[in-house]
Amino acid sequence: MTISTSPRPGRVLDPAKRAAILEGARAVFMREGFAQGSMDAVAAEAGVGKQTIYRHFRSKEALVEALVEAMCAPEVVRPPTKSLPAAQRIRELLLAFVADVTTPDSVRLYRAIVAEAERMPGLGRLFWQAGPRQVRVAIAQLWAEEHDAGTAPVIAEQLVQLALGDAYQELVLGTGLPRPEVFERQIDAALALWE
Repeated sequence: MTISTSPRPGRVLDPAKRAAILEGARAVFMREGFAQGSMDAVAAEAGVGKQTIYRHFRSKEALVEALVEAMCAPEVVRPPTKSLPAAQRIRELLLAFVADVTTPDSVRLYRAIVAEAERMPGLGRLFWQAGPRQVRVAIAQLWAEEHDAGTAPVIAEQLVQLALGDAYQELVLGTGLPRPEVFERQIDAALALWE
């Protein structure tokens, strides 16, 4: 899947309108899903005409891709200050990651991507590259500061999976609403395995 969000040559586009379109798309697609959400609904939610959307994004798929990238912006990937030991920085990074992926919009995004995986397989790759992979890379870099760099990617994968644990599955499947301290305990238990 190639992201083709660039405008047609020669057109100057208003960044505020692009932001409004992305916010409108977030509201519509998180409420209705990618397949059911219409461009008309996005235009109404954003307060722009449908042609304005198509000036910014060549297709519905391009808009969905831009939204996924925007929602996965790796704000959470910025490792904490170097004055702390690597294990503490990994803990803080995992806490921030879990807090981010357990928000209602993040859970809706994950569900929508899974629902569209067969129809839009590139969307899953985009999501992975823009979000989960970035967190694993950051954790691996922190781990490698004080441990074997060769095992760091595997350790990072395991730490992320253990941090999310069954509590995240319950949340995504709608079978439970785990409290933040559940994730904190899972993170501490995961880190204790590697001390």
